[in-house]
Amino acid sequence: MRRQAGFTLIEVMLAITLVALIMAMAYGGFRASIRATTSGEELIEETNRLRVSHQFVRTQLSQARPLIIEQDENDAEADQVRFEGDGQRVRFVAPMPGYLSYGGPYVQQFSFERGADGLDLVFHFALLNGYLPGDIEDSDGVLLLEGLRDGGFFFLDLDEENQEPFWSDFWEDPERLPLAVGLNIDMDRANGLAWPELVTPVLVDGGAGARRSGPTSAEALILDRARRRARERQ
Repeated sequence: MRRQAGFTLIEVMLAITLVALIMAMAYGGFRASIRATTSGEELIEETNRLRVSHQFVRTQLSQARPLIIEQDENDAEADQVRFEGDGQRVRFVAPMPGYLSYGGPYVQQFSFERGADGLDLVFHFALLNGYLPGDIEDSDGVLLLEGLRDGGFFFLDLDEENQEPFWSDFWEDPERLPLAVGLNIDMDRANGLAWPELVTPVLVDGGAGARRSGPTSAEALILDRARRRARERQ
């Protein structure tokens, strides 16, 4: 009798092993493509969030108004608080964007707060009409950016003696507004995403409600600072 042709057990095992290897390679490639797609979508989303936050902070700071936030009604000599600022927060009055501006200007605050993965940039706001001390702290903050390594605000002022502009990380006179406000953030992102240095002019005298310095000197200093920062990064 002729022997019937067929596969041996070893041949079947080899075939199964090869198929398993091919499927494993295909699955690995599929997983890699999924991770790449997810990573790309996350980068796009974070880039858009960074761009929107940068524009929002710039717009709101540039629209700061010399309106009184707080004042002790029982003390005529008490300071009229129109602008507060240090390295970790700024508080001012400005209109809200779009439909949120209903009811008049708002007391607004940008601040760095400790979060789960580092510092968070948070926006607080409360209607100026009927505002009481502490209302801004009691408001629900809007999280703009999270997981930051470091950050700080800085302010442009004029020297009273020689009228020369200078930068400071603390605003000493709450009764008036600074010439300009800046914000630096160290994002500490593995994807290389970085916060563009933000410097926006205000150029409003909080006490008199008029320009106290021509835009030429302030804007020249701002541009000079930006150029020096750019050269330092190169």
